[in-house]
Amino acid sequence: MRAFVVCNGPSLNVTPLNRMRDEFVIAINRFDLLGLDWDPQWWVLSDIHPSDPWWDFSSLLQRKSNFLFREMDRNLVDPFHNEWDGQFHKINNAFFFPRCEHIGGEYIPDRWHLPKPCEYGGGASVALQLAAHLGKSPIYLVGADLYKYRGPEDPDINHFHPEYCAYRRRKSTGEEVNTPEAWERLNDRLIHAHEVAQRSASEMGIEILNATVGGALDVYPRVDIRDVLAVVE
Repeated sequence: MRAFVVCNGPSLNVTPLNRMRDEFVIAINRFDLLGLDWDPQWWVLSDIHPSDPWWDFSSLLQRKSNFLFREMDRNLVDPFHNEWDGQFHKINNAFFFPRCEHIGGEYIPDRWHLPKPCEYGGGASVALQLAAHLGKSPIYLVGADLYKYRGPEDPDINHFHPEYCAYRRRKSTGEEVNTPEAWERLNDRLIHAHEVAQRSASEMGIEILNATVGGALDVYPRVDIRDVLAVVE
């Protein structure tokens, strides 16, 4: 059974998302800003930050999706601190996965290590691993645009909503954090994460196809999302 992994790039604004309402969809992070009248089957929240002011988890978890969080973020949605056994843990429609022991530092993976997701590459990588773990194939990736340079005064040009993510400055000096070189390094890391996904999924007999409208990610074979969803002009 096929699945769609919906990332958060600006190309979502020209993607026929309403044609996905009856598909198996895994969404990422601030998917709710799209204002759609349907919910994905799964919602991956592995890039959240405790200081972000826009999360209302009590309201969000009332939606029909299953949610996947990092264990380290469980206190945000599980104020009663339920006992955890070190494996996947479930509270109602929220699931938690243990922190990847390889994340951070200089570690660069060359394969997934399922059934525990590898966090390298962020939410899109975790969502692809979830789709593969669930045995979905082919997996269609949409909204995976990669990043462009964004200055401190620019709106968020790297997501589908101009206020998707606030620009963060260094607290100590107020200076720009993400220089052009930093954006380039981020893209390099994301491209490598997708190369890992392509290699790992292929070894599992799973096909990943890039159905993003435009964008600069060329790791996977390209398909036209309108053809995939049989959109009639």
